[in-house]
Amino acid sequence: MKTYRFGVLGAGSMGKTIAAGAVRAGLFRPDEVLLFNRSEEKRAANRAEGYAVTGDFTEVYTACDTVLLSVKPQNFAEVLPQLAACKCDKPLVLSIAAGISFAKIEAALGADTPIIRAMPNTPLMLGVGATQLVRNAAASEKQLAAVRSLFDEMGVTTVFDKEDMINEAIPYAGSAPAYIYAYADAMVQSAKKHGIDEQDALQMFCQTMIGAAKMLMQGEKTPAELIRAVCSPGGTTLAGMQVLEERDLYGMVAEACDKCTARAYELGK
Repeated sequence: MKTYRFGVLGAGSMGKTIAAGAVRAGLFRPDEVLLFNRSEEKRAANRAEGYAVTGDFTEVYTACDTVLLSVKPQNFAEVLPQLAACKCDKPLVLSIAAGISFAKIEAALGADTPIIRAMPNTPLMLGVGATQLVRNAAASEKQLAAVRSLFDEMGVTTVFDKEDMINEAIPYAGSAPAYIYAYADAMVQSAKKHGIDEQDALQMFCQTMIGAAKMLMQGEKTPAELIRAVCSPGGTTLAGMQVLEERDLYGMVAEACDKCTARAYELGK
């Protein structure tokens, strides 16, 4: 029997956020969660919050029922061989590394290792994230349901049947916040040129994004219909939309998403 119910191998911002979300939801007690971090200072801070801590990442693998792999994709080549050398019952492996395929993890840990890949985005830290999940053949429906319940506590969750869909979805959730922040920054910089205070501009635009997102989520109208509802013939909005159409906004977005997805597949090779 394992000592801990949940372990985080790489308790950085996202790993710690997922663990804390599970604790807040009542899925685990802090003392049932083992966090690995190389920094003694961070281990001490986590210990003060009631978590179990370790400076040996193999302990997370050997002592936990479920192990969240939240190290960077480039660190998997270092981590996986050391986990493979561990003699223990196999935990459920939950990986949030972009592009790291089941095949790469199974090649090190064995095809009989239950693995679920998750692709959360950073708004998860505020409890309003969007996460995608897919399981390998060794992971059960019960294990998938348990992981989904964890992420459902921190936003919305989508489950895919095919592994490739995790990569295909990255631009639209995992990476999308960065694209939205870029658009927001461009709007704020434009507002400043027109004499509007930066904080006022950011507040106005953020509230507008929230409102627009809520209207989209209602599902009563498509994005195209909502655009037309704002664009009065000969009006101000239409004048701006014409520039976006002339500069091929849709084409640029499609290209950015294609590049993002292609990079995810490259990371998995």
